[in-house]
Amino acid sequence: MAALGLSLWLLQHLLSRSEAAGGAWLGLFCTWHAAGDAGRQALPGLVDAMAGGPVAQPDSYVEVTLDLEPILAELDDFSPTSEVSITAREALTARFDRIRAECFQHPVGQAWMKQIDAEVRRVIKRVVEEALVQELNAHLGFERSERTGAAKPAQQHRSGTWGRSLRTLWGTVEVRVPKLRQGNQARPWQVLVRYERNFGPWLDLQLHLYRLGLSQYDLQEILHLGFGQALSPKAVQHVTDVAQREMEAFRQAPLDDTPAVMLVDGLNGKVLLPTGVYRINRRGHRREGKRRETRVILAALGVWPDGRCRVLAFDLFDQETKVNWKQVFRHLVTQGLDPSRLQLLVSDGRPGLHTAIRAVFPKTVKHPRCIFHKLKNLADNLTYQHLVLNPDLPDREARKQAKAARARAILRDAAHIYAGSDTVAIQQRLVDFQRKWASVEPQAVRCFVKDFDLTLNSLRVPFPHKRLIRTTNLLERFFREFRSRADEMGCFGSPAQAETLFYLILQREKAKHAVA
Repeated sequence: MAALGLSLWLLQHLLSRSEAAGGAWLGLFCTWHAAGDAGRQALPGLVDAMAGGPVAQPDSYVEVTLDLEPILAELDDFSPTSEVSITAREALTARFDRIRAECFQHPVGQAWMKQIDAEVRRVIKRVVEEALVQELNAHLGFERSERTGAAKPAQQHRSGTWGRSLRTLWGTVEVRVPKLRQGNQARPWQVLVRYERNFGPWLDLQLHLYRLGLSQYDLQEILHLGFGQALSPKAVQHVTDVAQREMEAFRQAPLDDTPAVMLVDGLNGKVLLPTGVYRINRRGHRREGKRRETRVILAALGVWPDGRCRVLAFDLFDQETKVNWKQVFRHLVTQGLDPSRLQLLVSDGRPGLHTAIRAVFPKTVKHPRCIFHKLKNLADNLTYQHLVLNPDLPDREARKQAKAARARAILRDAAHIYAGSDTVAIQQRLVDFQRKWASVEPQAVRCFVKDFDLTLNSLRVPFPHKRLIRTTNLLERFFREFRSRADEMGCFGSPAQAETLFYLILQREKAKHAVA
């Protein structure tokens, strides 16, 4: 009773504070059911006293009825009318079923497809199990129940089967895998790889959908259409884990050949990173908070004299700095890049990049600037002073057209400077360009002339495909595909997810353009 009295005093104190009233009434309800007979006799009187009514005597009884729904709503807790009674996976399954019913074919067609899928799964089960039996027979050299005339060691005795679930394009198939009494781990497996759960082109299809821009939550919906049940985000993540292992193998693979030219550049993207602060979500689970931050992928692409090109390395960093570029270059040297055979290293004018190149590579490696970035910087520095406006148009439209005409004219003249491969003629065209545009766009011209000679370094080495190495466009092609996928996803859930998608895009672009 002493504990009950203390609890009642605490409830009275909380009820006197309006901001804590909801929680106090919830506690009062719990105390009412937890108290004994004496407590049930005392609580009604306290309720009346707090409400301003008469105090009931101990031998009287007053019924107290509490409506929990407005209390829980005030506490911003789960509503009793919501789907709190079912699990999150069941709620997700219900959502996907609604999408299927609203967006897909007639239910009669779905019923037929279910029968067809079931029949296909039975065929897959029968064929795979028969292939597994034939594989084991070939390994042992005799069939089941066949007598060999000699005692067999444990490694040649069959010992029943075990079950394995295979994910296929037609759903999950349960198969029985024959096993030996001993030596199952040592024997070769061909029909099914050890621990394999993805059969046929199923995994390749899911990875390709991910490569084309579907997020992991989009894959969750697609997989539900195939399996008829919602997989957890962790199970969906296993799909991309396979590609992540391939990516790590690609990074650690030694370089068997050093290119003559290397293009390097950085690409920004949004990634969710842990904050180190934990919170309790509405289901009572402890979750670490995350915030969206910008990260950069630094990549290097090699170009060979025969026209072959391929990405040599890439990695995710917090910023594009001199230190991080040094790390990329040193990793390439560690993997087998021969600095003495490298002739050119093409990049933009990022501060610190030239210092990083000189810290890792010898002076024989020339550092030309990308012409595309040079022209882009020229356009970014246009001030559009002294415009000639069309008097027949409104001021806003006239300025818009005049700016566009100015940008086209100066960029056309700047690009014409790089026509041909004669450096003397190029320098003369640069002088003519300055004479024409210095008084009109002085800031843009100064930016363009600065380090102009570095853009000509690609012309000073013997390389048959100079068009491929005057810009970093070969690398920008991969970046463009990555940006389109990243824009569709919005933000990557982790750094590993961003790197994995970049690797998958590299593989697709390699096949699409038949690059080495």
